[in-house]
Amino acid sequence: MTHAEVVVYDRIFANIGGGFDPHTGIFTCTQAGLYVFQFHSLADSDQASWLELYHNSYYVCSTYGHTTNDYASSGNSVVLRLSKGDQVYVKAVDQSFGSTTVLFGASDEVYSTFSGYLIAPVFEEFPIVGK
Repeated sequence: MTHAEVVVYDRIFANIGGGFDPHTGIFTCTQAGLYVFQFHSLADSDQASWLELYHNSYYVCSTYGHTTNDYASSGNSVVLRLSKGDQVYVKAVDQSFGSTTVLFGASDEVYSTFSGYLIAPVFEEFPIVGK
């Protein structure tokens, strides 16, 4: 059994459109379209980082980094089709064998990031009643 918590990133570089909530770590889509999401992490020395990206409540993909006597990095990216109101977020997973995700960084060092951007808007078509 594993436990996971949404990662709340403590530095925002850009939040055009205001879809990212810095208090919850959740991006809420304000415009339907194709989006790219990227997430990266650096695990502290002799620690592990296991991150999972979710679209609404559905698992999409993971990153995992672990090594002995050194730092471990990981990253992943995905293209998602989102509808207005959809949510995307990253969870940090604690492994069932007792290892806790430990992300390395400090207020003046940024190694673990989450970003997303619109590639192209998608205008959703609705069926016309009576046709």
